[in-house]
Amino acid sequence: MMDITARIRFQAGSHVPVICSLFLLFDCSCSSEFRGELFTAMSGCSEGVILPVSPVNSDVVASARQCLANCLEDSSCMSVNLCEDPRGGQVCHRLSETSNRSCSDLQAAVGCVFLEPVNVCQHGGTFNDALSKCDCYDDFTGPYCERRYRDCSEAYKYGMRGKTSDHRIISIQPLNAPAEYEVECFLAFEGWTVVEERRSSCQNDYNKTWDEYKTGWTTPCNRWLGLDALHYISNHGIANFDIYAGGSGALSGQYYYYNFKIDNEANGYALTYTGSYKHFSKASGNGFEYGVATKHINGQRFATWDRPDPSGCAICDGAGWWYGPDCSDTNLHKKFDTSVSAANMAQWPDNNDVLEKVSFVKTEIRVFW
Repeated sequence: MMDITARIRFQAGSHVPVICSLFLLFDCSCSSEFRGELFTAMSGCSEGVILPVSPVNSDVVASARQCLANCLEDSSCMSVNLCEDPRGGQVCHRLSETSNRSCSDLQAAVGCVFLEPVNVCQHGGTFNDALSKCDCYDDFTGPYCERRYRDCSEAYKYGMRGKTSDHRIISIQPLNAPAEYEVECFLAFEGWTVVEERRSSCQNDYNKTWDEYKTGWTTPCNRWLGLDALHYISNHGIANFDIYAGGSGALSGQYYYYNFKIDNEANGYALTYTGSYKHFSKASGNGFEYGVATKHINGQRFATWDRPDPSGCAICDGAGWWYGPDCSDTNLHKKFDTSVSAANMAQWPDNNDVLEKVSFVKTEIRVFW
């Protein structure tokens, strides 16, 4: 019996490989989404037939399970003729061909059954014989195209690029996430998942509920990914979080947070990171650590008007954000207004740590796969 992961090529118009351990032969769950048997009898001609070709090898086996295990161990095996043995057990004839899904290729043989494998390239995928793997379409990946990309950086790693621009809308399903999320990908610089985009030309009320911030929203000119999706994406591994802010004065630049994570809902979607740095040529300041230490948000929980923080900052600021003991000076979810007289507006420090009013912000996350 086979005790290692083995390979067999599958026939369904083109050859498709599958990788499966022996203990999966009958349930054969080669992925969380694929449920099917490795081998199947030909529909309509499954009893008393063989494929009349010379076997590459034959063995006396105790069961069909043993026959299929032997085939899996043999890279030249594409299908099997399994016949009753008068001496007991069965004879497993391993074949280097398949019937091309045609009963006309088969020949009557009492006590035998011809078994050939099933196509396991999922979601429209096809087998690439030169690369010995499934070619996947749309937003799917994996050995059998069985799952969505985890995030935009994984999509970039495995070859997805923009069509007419560097941006593309795709569906992802982060590791351990219970659902899929539609996201905007920036498919350049190793791939970034857009978390938020806001501009003053299209104001939106950000004094939203906890559940709205949890699930996210998209309008014609702004986007918020949602805390749930951000939690799952940021916990794949090491992630960078990028903030680009533009506005009044000299505010026009980027700032990065390293090993950025958002905790789960039970822990208030607390925001943490272990390091930060400026963009090398066009930088803003560090708004997450602006002002006195009690206003810094590293390690702080998210709050909204219907789930307020102990200091009541989410209520008086009129927007959901991460809050420490004191209300942050750099809440990017406040209203945008760069006029001189405007008060209680979104602000962010420029490269010289001068606090300026914000008119545009875009944030993105990239996981290092």
